[in-house]
Amino acid sequence: MKAQYQPADAASAEEASRFLTDQSLAPVLAGARARGMADAFELLGVAAILIDECGFALHVSARARRLLGSELRIDAGRLRATRREPDSAIVAAVESAVAGVTPTGDAANIEFAATARGAIGVRILPVAVEPDDSFQLLRAIAIIEERKAGCGALN
Repeated sequence: MKAQYQPADAASAEEASRFLTDQSLAPVLAGARARGMADAFELLGVAAILIDECGFALHVSARARRLLGSELRIDAGRLRATRREPDSAIVAAVESAVAGVTPTGDAANIEFAATARGAIGVRILPVAVEPDDSFQLLRAIAIIEERKAGCGALN
């Protein structure tokens, strides 16, 4: 089978290759990075929500879906808490992480009581983005941890 585009000489071939790499593969590779991270969290059984440049959930792992409920949910595509205080903290942490700022102190570890389960902990972490990578949508990861009633360690 003959290729649709065949450059006339080696210089044209190199230029075509560079164009294809720069223009058509960049968005595919950016998506592959996010997909690879999502797959890794799934394999590890980590409750993770991948967040895009606008603060919307790109992917919610299976374990994260099981931890969502009446206290913590995805509402209109965004991670939200039912109660005002943890919700404000989550919104602020996501905004900071999307901007590339690593939250510190209480902003880094948001914890609140969940009725039947014990406590829920949420950590929002920024994802490093190359300055010239305009296709990279993944900007933050929310890790959700469950603390069973009566236990001190997060599971």
